Amino acid sequence: MEIHLIRHAHAGSRKGWDGDDRERPLSDRGWTQAQGIEKALGDVGIDRLWSSSYIRCLQTLDPLADRLGLEVEVIAPLTEGGSGAEALDLLLYAARSGLTLAACSHGDVIPAVVATALGRGAQLDGPASAAKGGRYVLRVADGRVVTVRYTPPTDRTD
Repeated sequence: MEIHLIRHAHAGSRKGWDGDDRERPLSDRGWTQAQGIEKALGDVGIDRLWSSSYIRCLQTLDPLADRLGLEVEVIAPLTEGGSGAEALDLLLYAARSGLTLAACSHGDVIPAVVATALGRGAQLDGPASAAKGGRYVLRVADGRVVTVRYTPPTDRTD
């Protein structure tokens, strides 16, 4: 089984946004990244889409949701400030149920998920922190993450 863990696409800077940060939308660059995510993951057999409640995360999954005809489900531990261990445990629960997930979260939660997986014995291929629009494939076997492989955002190659 695989879990596709995506850092939300580019949404500009917090300092440049005047409203509630939960409502900060994707930038034009972010929409391009979201479309790249849709192209990359559209044919991998995703069963469910999970996201933080923040608009930029929901929008990151919009093109993929449209292509797959799936609703994006808000999952609280994926929200900024969430627990990496709790998020990973929920993702693993879904994987043990036979689901292939794509989940979108933030720059604090994702490294915590990766660190938790590594602490439980997973092997990392790539950096421990994703750039905006970057993603990880967590390969699950026997109920645990065995490998974590990073893919940079579609508009970058690092």
